[in-house]
Amino acid sequence: MNKLIALTATAILAAGLSVETAFAYGQGDRGTSGAQFLKIAPGARPSGMGEAFAGVADDLHAIYYNPAGLASLQRVEVTGMHNSHFQGINYEFAAMSLPLLVWVNTAKERNAYGVVGMAIYSLSVGGIQRRGVVETDSPVDTFGASDFAYALSYAYSIPDTKLSLGAAGKFIDSTIDSTHASALASDLGALYRGDGGSVGAGARNFGTKQKFNTAADPLPFTLFAGAGYRFSDNWLGSFEVDVARDNRITMGLGGEYTRLFTDKLSGALRAGYNSKNTDVGGLSGFSLGLGIGYSNFNFDFAFVPFGDLGSAYKYSLVVKF
Repeated sequence: MNKLIALTATAILAAGLSVETAFAYGQGDRGTSGAQFLKIAPGARPSGMGEAFAGVADDLHAIYYNPAGLASLQRVEVTGMHNSHFQGINYEFAAMSLPLLVWVNTAKERNAYGVVGMAIYSLSVGGIQRRGVVETDSPVDTFGASDFAYALSYAYSIPDTKLSLGAAGKFIDSTIDSTHASALASDLGALYRGDGGSVGAGARNFGTKQKFNTAADPLPFTLFAGAGYRFSDNWLGSFEVDVARDNRITMGLGGEYTRLFTDKLSGALRAGYNSKNTDVGGLSGFSLGLGIGYSNFNFDFAFVPFGDLGSAYKYSLVVKF
């Protein structure tokens, strides 16, 4: 049975890598999706690894990258992230996971009935110049824009296998000045964990169109597939490929080195590369990160350059109960 599941998971990954023909139209559809903030990846740890996390998905950030990964979480976890994005854009993310049998003392049984996750995504920008019909040297005034997404996830490990399945439902609400638009979306994911390695695949942002006044735009639907491999207790490598309806096929590579200094204190160094961020020159596409863990607390930082646009600085805190 385990061999069959492993072959199935490998086939899913191979299918994800071979969808270029089916999505060839995406090459000419850039900028045609609404709710673009849904493509901003949260979490300093995954971002430091080039956002190649769908095949790893071993912490709370799985709620975005691959909801099936939530099934392995044994404890209540809470995380919050602030992203100082380029050009004065602010991005926030908060999430929580709850194993449905969290009160059971035996850790092996805590997620026997699955794990529920909740998340909030927020993007905001202010000071956008407003100009009238007649062009003037100075703006009439300024206005702001904001985007929110509220997600509820569930993941379950199939008994006597190494396969997990997960799904998420999202409500999306966007505002530009005084105009609002909303949409519904869902994510689906599968994750197989073998001895030292794991593979995962799924889809993000499948849902309704987002409509501002009379203009309706589809969401940035994306297929993903990824893999992770732990070379030793200290070294982790990861790979991911994404196929978005409004972009070319992109790939990410990531690595993480962790070291335990004492029973409670640990540190991590991370580096990654993602081809979706290479269009703006400079060191865009590369990322660096570091992490410090003490007892039940983990603080992570990631530096993600975007060439001439500037750089993003991501700060995350994860607390386990």
